[in-house]
Amino acid sequence: MANTRLAVRLILLLSLVGLIIQVSPAFSTPDEVRWSQVNIPTEGKPGGWMLASGSDVKHLTMSTSGTLYAYANPSGTGYTLFKSTDSGSSWSGVGEVEGEIVDIATDPDDDDIIYYATISDVYKSADAGSSFIQLPPGPGGAGDGNLEITAIDVARLGGSNIVAVSTRDTDNSEYGGVYTLEEEELFPGWGNINIGSYDVYSVAFSPKFADDTIIIAVVTDQVHTYVAYNHGTIGDWTRVELLDASNASFAITDAANIGLTSDFSEPYPLFVGVVGGDGGIYEVDASHAHRLNDIDTDIISLDISDESGMLRLLAGESGHAGVWYSIGGDSWDIATQAPSGSGPTYVVMAGDFASSGRAYAATSGNESAVSATVDGGITWNQIGLIDTAITTIIDLALSPDYSRDNTLFMLTWGGEHSLWRSLNDTAAWERVFSSGLPNVDSLSMASLSPQYGNGSQVVFLVGTRNGSPVIWKSADNGQSFSYRGAAPLPIDTWVVVNDTTLFVGSYDGSNGLIYYTTNSGLSYSTGTVVGNEPLNSIALSPDYESDETILVGNTNGWVYWSTDNGTSFGPLPPDTTSPPLTGSITVAFDPEFSNNRAIYAASETPGEGIYRFTLGTSTVWEGIDSPAGGMLRQLEVSAEGTLYATNFKTEGGIERCLNPTYSPGPTFETVTRGLDEGATLTKLWLQGNRLWSIDTTNIKLMTFTDSLTLPITLTAPADQAQGVGTIIDDTISDVSLDWETLEGATKYEWQLDDDTDFSSAPALFEGNTKASSSRLPVLELATTYYWRVRATEPVLSPWSDKWSFTTAMVSEAAGPELISPEAGATGISLRPLFQWSAVAGAEGYELIVSTEASLDNPIILKIDDYALPDTAWECNIALDYDTTYYWKVRAVSSETYSAWSEVGTFTTKQPLSPEEPAPPPEGSPSSEESVSSPEGPPSSPTTSNWVKYLMGALLAAVVSLSVIVLVLVRRIRRLF
Repeated sequence: MANTRLAVRLILLLSLVGLIIQVSPAFSTPDEVRWSQVNIPTEGKPGGWMLASGSDVKHLTMSTSGTLYAYANPSGTGYTLFKSTDSGSSWSGVGEVEGEIVDIATDPDDDDIIYYATISDVYKSADAGSSFIQLPPGPGGAGDGNLEITAIDVARLGGSNIVAVSTRDTDNSEYGGVYTLEEEELFPGWGNINIGSYDVYSVAFSPKFADDTIIIAVVTDQVHTYVAYNHGTIGDWTRVELLDASNASFAITDAANIGLTSDFSEPYPLFVGVVGGDGGIYEVDASHAHRLNDIDTDIISLDISDESGMLRLLAGESGHAGVWYSIGGDSWDIATQAPSGSGPTYVVMAGDFASSGRAYAATSGNESAVSATVDGGITWNQIGLIDTAITTIIDLALSPDYSRDNTLFMLTWGGEHSLWRSLNDTAAWERVFSSGLPNVDSLSMASLSPQYGNGSQVVFLVGTRNGSPVIWKSADNGQSFSYRGAAPLPIDTWVVVNDTTLFVGSYDGSNGLIYYTTNSGLSYSTGTVVGNEPLNSIALSPDYESDETILVGNTNGWVYWSTDNGTSFGPLPPDTTSPPLTGSITVAFDPEFSNNRAIYAASETPGEGIYRFTLGTSTVWEGIDSPAGGMLRQLEVSAEGTLYATNFKTEGGIERCLNPTYSPGPTFETVTRGLDEGATLTKLWLQGNRLWSIDTTNIKLMTFTDSLTLPITLTAPADQAQGVGTIIDDTISDVSLDWETLEGATKYEWQLDDDTDFSSAPALFEGNTKASSSRLPVLELATTYYWRVRATEPVLSPWSDKWSFTTAMVSEAAGPELISPEAGATGISLRPLFQWSAVAGAEGYELIVSTEASLDNPIILKIDDYALPDTAWECNIALDYDTTYYWKVRAVSSETYSAWSEVGTFTTKQPLSPEEPAPPPEGSPSSEESVSSPEGPPSSPTTSNWVKYLMGALLAAVVSLSVIVLVLVRRIRRLF
């Protein structure tokens, strides 16, 4: 407590002598005003195996808690057992497992226990796959000759597990069997439960095995196929034969997981899919197997959910990446958007599938992956272990409301074209469309409707289908796409107007052509000729809905415009007969186009740059920026009017301009901060104050948040503040400028001047600081100053608003000196000349004359609006003879006052003769002019007023100091 009291006293002392100076530092957020790399799908372990070349994913399995396990064989690692704990978004190799896996099973009660089987052995992990031990080797002789394991399953028995293994013999007339191992035995070993002369392709325990001891298997004697079940008695198996579509026997070559409901009991039913014969899915009860006619293809995997009493099923095809779904099992439908890759396709449902519709599928072959569905199996997107690469980023489509919904789409190439979607600011991605899907040749452009997010989730794609240029459309945020029909010609450029209307630019070999469609590409207008070169860019006016104005740039220096919604186009300038610019041209409108009629064009030709044209005023394109060797590929203009352009030159970055409409010439900056050495940026997207671009050299998606496009907010001195500063030796000191920091700003520039255009010298003061305040040099007394601030690093911000303040005029001890009448003078004229000394910075002077020493009840009152402009005034009324008068003067400047002068006194002359006219009665006002204001003079214009002012100021100072002391005491108590 003693330390606290001492600290408070020291702080108070320092405060009173003005030695405590607070300077606010300028804080910078690393992600602001610099290029930073965006997370995109990445190959191998660093990217969580989202991209996994050659993955060939099989045997997808889920634990009770939702952990996914799968076999995969991607390049870049020798490990083959992979695990995901985040719903398939990222994967890691576990257990240092190498080699082929034929099946995976998880403990029904303990999430940490997992088993996998090779063709000869079974391994167990009790630590969620971190390490494995081998169970007794070679169940039933597996691994010898041509005997191999085909499937495993696990169930609880007592306080331990029982493991079942099915085997087959690939030799004709040689067979496998079913073997079990009870782990609680002292010396556990594989026991043959004598299913007979069969190859066994699938085995499963009843969900209630501990009570009913039922084991089910799918078997073949190489002529017939059966579902067999056993009640735990060796050799006591009951068989139900499966017959193909023509009611004939057949031999399977593989079998799906056996689909059992959670309340499975005799008589079943159960479901099983088969590979062989006519394939398909069978519903089996205790004595009969019914083939479901909806499916005529081999089925390798099957999963069932029966939450809330509703039976739901998923089935994966063996030879294709096809998934079938059903409610009830009687009728089936195939997914409208299948997983990528090819068969075999392994499916598994999430534990909450009935409510979430979420399930997973694993595929093999080209573009294989782990895919996910959230709509019960209708559409599938790839989420991990994707057999693809990203060697080129082609296009990006951003939500118009990105700051709120964080949604963007990215189009890439890496052997196939892939459309990726992120709903969380690139924290996670999923592939929603691919040229690896049937009837998709290629993809070249992606765009969202401008109405996206406002009750719309429309996504458009351009590509080719069976050799023809087409548009695909999604109305459900990219979850599913529909083919809209062939376009008249290949699409070179386009712009989306709304959910159904698009303009597309094409080239027929002779002319550039603009088409439009109002039904999302089902049909198109007749093409409008736009020059005789291919087209490069299309832009719509900010007020397109009302003015129907369109700009087009081609590949040979021409800019065209239309004011009739694309019905006709003319060149700009209108009378030009040769290309006004060179190379491929990108065009853009100023956001205030309806008022300023300004448009912009950028040339990709090296050494050219950015141009401006004002419709109705300009006769030529005016160059406003020309970076050395620059190749400007894309233009974007923010809602506030900031213009950006990518410079495809190596390490060219972007060009940035806060004032592109400024004349005679705007100011451009080149922004490369945060880019890798050798980076080349192409294309540009803008949402709000955030930019996106593609670094084609390093194959990176880059982003730049421009937090410095808005002006700084000034805080002190308050705008139009009066009496600012401390007077020392007839100058003003102790004035500081303060402002709010801007995110990302690291340096500021301030300017101070005595006029509003900041152009005078030497009155112009300016400086730079890394703080958000600056102490000013010595200023003039009673002077109005104007000031402003902007950020200068890492890039410029706009200048702030212009604020002003007026410095203090004089201190309380610096009132005017009285000159005439002299103090104590007698015989003074009845209309005396009052004179006093000048005060620096004064705009006028107030005069009070009274017959009372206190100067109450004044005879002359020249104050406020009646203040005198000069240092002398001849009295305009006649005073009384032989009367003593008192007077004083002070200087005024706007609302600033000097101290009052000393009180002077004089006595008027004696009457000269009886004939001399008598003066006005004593006490009457000298004239109407001598009244200070319409409200009349104050009752006490001298001592009473300044006492009130002084007491008020002292009271305010005491209150302020008390608040400061309280805050400091609290802070110091925290320290001690």
